[in-house]
Amino acid sequence: MPNTVQIFAQGGPLGDQCFALTKPRSVLGRHPACDIVIDCSAVSRQHASIVLGAEEALIEDLGSRNGTLVNGRPLQGSRRLEDGDDLRVGTQRFRVAADGPASAVGISAGSSPALADSVAERGDSQIISRRDMSRDSVASREDTQAGAILRAVRGLQRLFGESQSLDDVLRCLLDGLFDLFPDADRGFVFLPDSSGKRLLLRASRLKSAPEEGPLRVSLSLMETVVRTRQAVLSADASADSRFRARDSVADCRLHSLMCVPFIRDDGAVIGVAQIDSGDTGRVFLERDLDLFVGIAEAAVRAIEQALAHDELIGRERLKRDLELAQRVQQSLLPSHPPQIAGYEAWDHYESAGEIGGDLFAYVPLPEGRIAFVMADVSGKGVSAALVMATLSADVRYCLASEPDVARAVARINEGFCRGGWDDRFATLMVLVLDPGRHRLTVVNAGHLPLALRSGAGAVRMVGLEEGGLPLGVDVTYDYKSLTIDVEPGTMLVVYTDGISEALDHAQRPYGLARLERVMAGPVATAADLGKRILADVNRHAAGQSRSDDICLICLARLPA
Repeated sequence: MPNTVQIFAQGGPLGDQCFALTKPRSVLGRHPACDIVIDCSAVSRQHASIVLGAEEALIEDLGSRNGTLVNGRPLQGSRRLEDGDDLRVGTQRFRVAADGPASAVGISAGSSPALADSVAERGDSQIISRRDMSRDSVASREDTQAGAILRAVRGLQRLFGESQSLDDVLRCLLDGLFDLFPDADRGFVFLPDSSGKRLLLRASRLKSAPEEGPLRVSLSLMETVVRTRQAVLSADASADSRFRARDSVADCRLHSLMCVPFIRDDGAVIGVAQIDSGDTGRVFLERDLDLFVGIAEAAVRAIEQALAHDELIGRERLKRDLELAQRVQQSLLPSHPPQIAGYEAWDHYESAGEIGGDLFAYVPLPEGRIAFVMADVSGKGVSAALVMATLSADVRYCLASEPDVARAVARINEGFCRGGWDDRFATLMVLVLDPGRHRLTVVNAGHLPLALRSGAGAVRMVGLEEGGLPLGVDVTYDYKSLTIDVEPGTMLVVYTDGISEALDHAQRPYGLARLERVMAGPVATAADLGKRILADVNRHAAGQSRSDDICLICLARLPA
């Protein structure tokens, strides 16, 4: 290994970037000061380092939270890097290479048994036989062999026609291969993951009992098949000098194996199938490879249809799950505003998607007080909704058990910081109204300012300067409270950034100044004020799609 190392990102946060490491020590991590910055919550600030020497390069984990994997195995201490090594730092994968990026799709096992180390091609011998994959390849072969292939293909096609799910299709494929090749000991099918960057083990069949330890397969042979788009036959892989004695083929003790790609009409490789034998007396022949190629060509359409079927089923299941999640989330939100003597309350919630990350709540407190709560969790979708649901429970408990509002918000922040939400944060506004004293206590944790309209129509923003950090930033943060006397005719508006950041056709935000102008207009009730704000936001957006949830609470003290 020279004293310059290149690592090639494979998907993930870094896409397909190349990094040439020339410094004596390069650090990989999430911190901006790292040599390779990986913006991912699963990556520690300083995750791993690569140290270059005169003759070798070493990788070392720096005590990261989630560890570093080298060729699928957790890194303990330091390890020498080899050409072709597969590195995983958080969710980011890298391939080590001296001459350029890996030309084949990387392979991982996901939740399946671990795969063997990747192997480097030495090129000092040749695979016994290769076959180009083409739709008319069967017709070009000898009549007797072509007839056998066509009969086998038709038999499998009937089985494929009775199968809809991908699992059923792959099971039929492996069963058919073992029927056609009784000498086979093992069979595997690999298909791409959701990113299309790597192949995952999706189906396997073993004639004998499973081997001890992790499942071993030949990565080098698969990478050759994917790169060249050719089927290959090795008559004695364990003796083939292409593969070094330490590598996976030798470890498997395979004496004969065949590996065939699945190629779509547009030329894209959508998977690989391999069968092998460990008996020196049972060797696959070239006519076996021809038959395997014919089977693989017939299986491509069935695999594509099964993938489409499973995707459709998955979308329908996701739709049902989202509908259920939406109903659950709606059940966590108030069904109507509270009834308070001398006051009127009005609210509105509108999710930008099926489910959202905004929260509002009314929490009854001792001595007749009531808390008006609004929060906005960073991010969108199901994950944000789950954080919101947990936050909702913490808010209710802390406000009910802690009389001091600022201290209650501090406890909420402590729970959020220790909740394991990685880089997520949330803004929070808590208003505690004492209707007997007409007094309002305000604590702002990074939320938008409270809009306050006096009985005379003057509007001002309250709580911006006094606002503290959002939840999840500093576990020790000390929040401050602000007290406001609520005079007759006073109106309050609490809102999320779905209102202030609503965009028009020119991508201009609605803004706080426009909100103040609308609030300063003639309004009689809290409901009237809330509806005027929503109508003006809709006029501003003029049909533009919303990217953020809209949440709005209006509270008015009735005139004396």
